[in-house]
Amino acid sequence: MARLEQAIIMSREAQVADTALFRKDLPKSGCYSALDIGVRLTNAGTVVEDKDFLAVIKHVSLVCNGNDYRVHISGKDLFKHYWMKHGRPMPYTWTEVVTSGVNEVWFRLEFGRFLGDSQFGLDLSRFNNVQVQIDYDCTKMGTAGTHFTTGTFSITLIAHQFPHAKRPAFRGMMGVREFYTGTTAASGDLVQDLPTANLITALAVSCVEDGVADGTDITDIRIGKNSFSEIWLDGKWYTFAAMQNAGLDVREEDFTLVATTADAKSTHLGNVDQVIMVDEAITIT
Repeated sequence: MARLEQAIIMSREAQVADTALFRKDLPKSGCYSALDIGVRLTNAGTVVEDKDFLAVIKHVSLVCNGNDYRVHISGKDLFKHYWMKHGRPMPYTWTEVVTSGVNEVWFRLEFGRFLGDSQFGLDLSRFNNVQVQIDYDCTKMGTAGTHFTTGTFSITLIAHQFPHAKRPAFRGMMGVREFYTGTTAASGDLVQDLPTANLITALAVSCVEDGVADGTDITDIRIGKNSFSEIWLDGKWYTFAAMQNAGLDVREEDFTLVATTADAKSTHLGNVDQVIMVDEAITIT
């Protein structure tokens, strides 16, 4: 297996707009095994409370030939997807520290089964154009100039590529796409047709409701065909969650939070095992 090269396409390039659809054309040739995307945002002088930096990243997309979305997924789901697949998250910094605090998170778009896969990957020469798109909205973190410093949303792109002399002939590429998302107050069965344009290697199901315990809203997951006359998979949410958790090496996150007495703080995780606290009382929810 050839040793991969890391090509820096752009490094911490600050964006003028605080809300925009960022677009970056990738080179016309090259064989990528993966693409790392890092984003940063500097806090301003007022504490941002109960906000999630992942919410700033509305969607990350890889678009081929102008309208072929090989990757299209929200920042929250992309962060969880990598964690779920590899057992540990990509690097991140969640902080409420004012002025000098910089929120940062990394994503990895994998085009093969693993890093360095010579059978599956992204061959840029097979397309007329390949573009990275990041739909972001910094106002999800509060008010510009008050909660975050305007013009400090910056983007880094790093390609994990095969050397020019050892470019493999890929059989295809892998992507990840959000094909359904919705909010409902109803109860009962939600039936969703699976996409048919490409082969599917795995499905991920995520459900979030504030103040509701995990596994309450979804009780069963079933996959089948012909109106479920033939069922391929049928099981309980809590069973699948336990199976997934068994493969995690990292089950915690670090947050730097600024709190006053009796503040309530929201985290990504449902259970908090340890809190390091200085000066003030704090309640973690």
